Amino acid sequence: MPDSSPLKLICLSDEKQGVSLTVIGGMSFSGTNQYDALHAEILVSTGFVSGRVELYPNAYDLDSWTEALESLAAGWKATWLESGRSPRITIDEVNQPDRGVHRQMLAAVRSRFQLER
Repeated sequence: MPDSSPLKLICLSDEKQGVSLTVIGGMSFSGTNQYDALHAEILVSTGFVSGRVELYPNAYDLDSWTEALESLAAGWKATWLESGRSPRITIDEVNQPDRGVHRQMLAAVRSRFQLER
């Protein structure tokens, strides 16, 4: 039986606030056994407000997340999901000792949900 537990794709937080993107499952809109998109949600939490937004990233969105991670690794800002069809995520800086963590999360998502292009 395939693993159906949610996977984190993004997890940025400190002691007061956080943003995460969790992949809940794969979606097939074409009626085939291949996944066309992911069912995911963004969770934002701060000391005074919390919010959750569903979204459906596709293979091209995961490719652009790879590019965003490369920009961050080079010390640049990164913006992800700029298509206008979903919330845009802008990251100015990632302060964590192991920058490979997000690459590992991306690899786990790609491994479990092989998306059709």
